[in-house]
Amino acid sequence: MTSPHFHLPRTLEEVDAAWLTAALGQRFPGVEVRTVTFGTAVRATGTKLRMLLEYNDAGHRHRLPATMWFKGGYEAHSDHVRTSHARESLFYAEIEPLGLVNAPKCYFASVDDDSGFGVQLIEDLLVRNASFGDARKPVSVAAATNALNQLARLHAHRWNAPDLDRLGEVGGSLATDGIVLRIMRDGAWERSMTAPVAAALPEAFHTYAAAEAGMERLWALDRASQHRCMVHGDAHPGNLFFEHDGTPGFLDWQRFMQSDWAHDVSYFLIGSMDADECAAHERDLVAHYLKALSAQGVAAPSWDDAWLSYRRHAMYGLVWNVVPPTMQPAEVCEMEALRFNAAVLRLDTHDALFGGA
Repeated sequence: MTSPHFHLPRTLEEVDAAWLTAALGQRFPGVEVRTVTFGTAVRATGTKLRMLLEYNDAGHRHRLPATMWFKGGYEAHSDHVRTSHARESLFYAEIEPLGLVNAPKCYFASVDDDSGFGVQLIEDLLVRNASFGDARKPVSVAAATNALNQLARLHAHRWNAPDLDRLGEVGGSLATDGIVLRIMRDGAWERSMTAPVAAALPEAFHTYAAAEAGMERLWALDRASQHRCMVHGDAHPGNLFFEHDGTPGFLDWQRFMQSDWAHDVSYFLIGSMDADECAAHERDLVAHYLKALSAQGVAAPSWDDAWLSYRRHAMYGLVWNVVPPTMQPAEVCEMEALRFNAAVLRLDTHDALFGGA
């Protein structure tokens, strides 16, 4: 992470060759960006700009790429999600260089400590000839196994470490900023229960009050968990990429946070695999994850505890029933909702959360 006094652009107009020279110079001495040309812009939770850069000889000696992405929060809603940009900068500055997971390379990441404003300069994965995940293209058992190996390395790195609080409260902004429950309110949950995909969901979750209670129960259990770690936080198919040989990787670290390990594992497996294939292989895949975790020197949860936590964490994915099409394509929302609704039924998530409580 750079000095907290390093100036970060507060407007997109400030992202010019001079600022890029100063930012890249923090890690790559002598580099000068002579010209910058902006291409594709992606305006969503954050702001991403694809850039074509021309360097001096030092830039070429450092083997800096001709294209990269500038990422930060320059949207109308950005002041409300500053923590997500700060967490992403923390991941790229401190965790990505360790090589625990397949993630985009980062050339600069910083946070202004006073404002919480964070920006990154990130690898353009198109140069790797990477393809990008999509819920309509389920991942295979082989790809899921590879991804679980990566998650086990990430989770083991700071397993139950005292300094996890640097990542904020357990559950991150998913629990603390109220966004999950907010999009479920005002009749949205009840309306979603009339959709065909809701037919697979147990009636125990058909009211907003029941769904809210399930989410709150899950977060309370996570706060009390004895198996907390760093998690990606949002490992759905849209945040995956794949190398030309099929090796998966993880994008978009804005929800990087501390939580129970099963937040990642359950959300990834159920949300990324075909529902029938997931049902057929999830026990073996969870067992594989536990072995991979143990191989990293971690005292992994027992099978019974792990399976219970996996079943409980299917709850979080029910939010797909009410994700608006302005955030994700309607077809993707329906497919994800169907996968999680079916999982909550087969895993008896309601009993896992409230049985014996």
